[in-house]
Amino acid sequence: MFSFLPRSTRASLWAAGVLLACAMPAAAAPEANASGVFLNEEGEVLTVAHAVANCKSLFVIKGAQVAEARVRAVDAGLDLAVLQSTLKPYLSATLAQADALPATSVGVFAEAYETLQRLPDRALLRSNAMTVPGAEGLQLLSGARPGASGTAVLGPDGLLLGVVVERVAAAPHASGQVLSRTSSTAPLTGATQVRAVSVAAIKPFLAAHGIAFSQSTSAQLSAYQSPAARASTLSVGVLCGGPRPIDSTTAP
Repeated sequence: MFSFLPRSTRASLWAAGVLLACAMPAAAAPEANASGVFLNEEGEVLTVAHAVANCKSLFVIKGAQVAEARVRAVDAGLDLAVLQSTLKPYLSATLAQADALPATSVGVFAEAYETLQRLPDRALLRSNAMTVPGAEGLQLLSGARPGASGTAVLGPDGLLLGVVVERVAAAPHASGQVLSRTSSTAPLTGATQVRAVSVAAIKPFLAAHGIAFSQSTSAQLSAYQSPAARASTLSVGVLCGGPRPIDSTTAP
């Protein structure tokens, strides 16, 4: 093409084309419905069962990469699922070896995949939620919004303490609200109590299905490193294709 033009003109056009291509934004990845966390070098992703139920197709998203996924294991009672795809992680989660929950309130970090992608000053953020001592299981005081289902809960040492499932009912006999993103979900603002599945339940689930994971008592971060930055590396977006799953409703 343009072979009839002088060489200097062709070179100028080629250079202009390169500059234009570099200036054009890359195609944006689709927005995730829910979140997940890399478990191992094979790229298996821990998320919540309600976010992947009744999906005609499933995809996992990491940055500009989008890959088809399949359900590797699921436990509807625990509301846990593991997905398998071709994505391979730069870093995978290390689960806290101790199953006991903190006896006092502790600052933790838990944020949805989509929010993490746009979060400013990640490297400076230490925590954005607090554990609720004395609550049943692992509960947080958090401002988590739709899209946070399946989000990793990281302690200040960078160890995985659990994954977010739903907002806790604010009154007796009221329903909680699952935190996957849907167009019908009403906007949620402010901090409220959020339930997470703790590692005490996650580890037996993974072991029962032969899914590899790492656990440790050793801190994965130094005192000057940010759990938010680690969460961004570990986090994966989960996209459900097809009919709306039960994550578009309130949980029973």
